Order: sequence, then C-alpha cells, then structure tokens
Amino acid sequence: MKIFRQRMKEEGVIQAFSELGLDFDHLFPGDDEKLYSRYEWIVRTKVPRFGTIINAIPPDEWLGEKAWEEWYILDGVLHHHVLCLTEPANYNEIFMAPELDDVHPPRSFGKKWYVTDDPDMRPVLRRK
Repeated sequence: MKIFRQRMKEEGVIQAFSELGLDFDHLFPGDDEKLYSRYEWIVRTKVPRFGTIINAIPPDEWLGEKAWEEWYILDGVLHHHVLCLTEPANYNEIFMAPELDDVHPPRSFGKKWYVTDDPDMRPVLRRK
C-alpha cells in the first residue's frame, strides 16, 4: 500500500479526493497496488462547472474488460461515473468521447462509453 499511496499523494490524487469530500484511506483501505497500480490517474482542477475531476483509466490492454472511473461534483452533487466500452446490463447514458479536449483522459478519446452514474463512491475493483 505504501508505494501506491505514495504515488497517489505525489500525483495529487489524495488531495483531490479530499477536495471532493471523500476520504482516500476509506476508499482504498488495503493493498491496491495490485488493483489500480497500472491505471492512469489524472486529476483535473479548475474545470469550468466541475472544479476538480479525478479519473482512473485502465491501460489500453484492459480497456475492454475494466472500467474507467471518474469522481467529480456538479451542481453541488458528488458523482462517481463508471464508464465501459462494452454495454453493461444497466447504464444511464452513452458518452461519445471527443477526439481531443483538456478534461478527459487521452486514452478515452474517440470511443463510445456506456456510463453508469454509480451512487456507491467506492472504486469498482475494491468491491467484493
């Protein structure tokens, strides 16, 4: 956990979760090095209408099987989006990622994503 936690601290992820009112240690209580170490973590700040957005996107070879996750606040409401390339049984919307922007992870560009607005803030891979 120390290596993963140190990386998250250095990349501003822990601080970003705190800014969203979420406790990183509560969300990631165990050894997450195996679960999320290969994910790319991107924190965007001062995004118009959103403020801080946290993205966790799997490496290219996992995109079809593992979800991209994002946490943010919009209009005072905390959101956890779980985005998949393959159509899940239930989802809330479809997001056509742009070819380029300053908000989304580059790995997401130009793809069709199925979006679930998940009321559970816990990372998907942490759930049993």
